[in-house]
Amino acid sequence: MKQKTIQILDGAMGTRLQALGLPLGGIPEVWNITEAEKVTGVHRSYLAAGSDVVYTNTFGANRYKMAASGYSVSELVGAAVANAKAACKDYPGTKVALDIGPIGKMLAPLGDLQFEEAYDMFAEQIEAAK
Repeated sequence: MKQKTIQILDGAMGTRLQALGLPLGGIPEVWNITEAEKVTGVHRSYLAAGSDVVYTNTFGANRYKMAASGYSVSELVGAAVANAKAACKDYPGTKVALDIGPIGKMLAPLGDLQFEEAYDMFAEQIEAAK
């Protein structure tokens, strides 16, 4: 059997969730908990279209961006990983990748975010995915 050399990744999550009712300005990561079936459905649609890897719905799941969400980073990331893994169950050999986007603040000296704080925020996301 020939080993596959190219992995196909999924597409946009936020725009798909908006099409399913996420309001403009809404927090997509909250839907990992409140609308898990819709998030899992988006993953499944990409897998059905041939994706080998789905990204978790965690692009903005850091403590700065999620401060007003009512949920912890751990809750949101954990739910996102569970949703993506659930979608992959029916697609053997597919994988889940943690999607980590920008924090939303500039690093010093251009902004007020210190390197150590940024590191801690990224580490928190990664630990929550384990």
